[in-house]
Amino acid sequence: MLRHIHIRHPKPGTRPGALVEHADPASNDALTVHALSLDAGRPTRERMATTLDEALGALVEGSTLHWLHFEGDVPPADLARLGERFHLHPLALEDVHNHGQRPKLDPYRNLIFITLALPVVPAASGYGQPETRLTIEQVSLFIGDGFVLSFHAGRHDLFAPVRERMHLATDPITMGQSSARAEHLGHALADVVVDSAFDVVAAYGERLDRLEDEIFETRTHDLIGTIHDLRRALSTLGKTMRAQNEMIQRWLTSDHPAIHIENRPYIRDIQDHARRVVDLIDSYHDATGALLDTHLSLASMRLNDIMRVLTLIATVFMPLSFIVGVYGMNFDTASPWNMPELGWRYGYPIVLGLMGALVVGMLVFFRRRGWL
Repeated sequence: MLRHIHIRHPKPGTRPGALVEHADPASNDALTVHALSLDAGRPTRERMATTLDEALGALVEGSTLHWLHFEGDVPPADLARLGERFHLHPLALEDVHNHGQRPKLDPYRNLIFITLALPVVPAASGYGQPETRLTIEQVSLFIGDGFVLSFHAGRHDLFAPVRERMHLATDPITMGQSSARAEHLGHALADVVVDSAFDVVAAYGERLDRLEDEIFETRTHDLIGTIHDLRRALSTLGKTMRAQNEMIQRWLTSDHPAIHIENRPYIRDIQDHARRVVDLIDSYHDATGALLDTHLSLASMRLNDIMRVLTLIATVFMPLSFIVGVYGMNFDTASPWNMPELGWRYGYPIVLGLMGALVVGMLVFFRRRGWL
């Protein structure tokens, strides 16, 4: 079940908060950093960088909001420098570095740290087999006073729509109070992650519809494995999304100073989306169980049809075998106790006609009884 989640963890005995280099393929991905500074009433200034030094240099001093989005795997040395620059807790940085964290919210003195689960199905597959291609990626957020740091180890530009919105003067991120602007941005980023699950869940719904058609239209028996994989993926996705819903509930009820009461309606809206995702996943998970029962019932019905046909064939041939067996006994034809019809001129065709009439009569009888 955990094959859908890429997990990295420190070696046993490693000091808590230590950023240890991992020798895995993901750590070789190129890093892209989107650096953005925002002033009240002024357009955003955005730069794209490939190193941390370039990204930090692109930030405009004196701006009311700084946002750094890291796309790819961030080296441990860069994470340590970010911790020093923005006063981030080492344990939170360790959770960013070690992927596969459970969705959670950790409050610290000067900020809140959030991890989110992002379900992804590669676009190249066309959602053809989502049950075997689903992966769950981690998105991490630091929301502090005047800054937001976001981390996504995936290779697609997840928050491009948010950056486009920030160029609009009417967006809450640009119009809100400077003290709550970072939290507005955090809401927008979390909303993108939560809403991304709708596309994945919709892909599972389409796959279920196709499987239902295949079950009723084809006579193949190799769909049990496909349905089981789909059910297992939905189970993994459901557990992860329920944990994410619990995290958002904690975000909504937290009394941390970085969470402003006027922003709670936005958190409730995110929670509403998260609950809808969980409800859809649960309904599709139940549908896979019903689909599996339907498949097994249809397979049993087809087996019963086959057994009925074979039983009818055996029943028809039983009296024929009896007649052939009786007349196949090679006794002395001169004996007065022998069957007299063996000496008849038309005895053989009479017996064949009797056998044919018996078959026809049995078939008519079965037909009237509804057995055929």
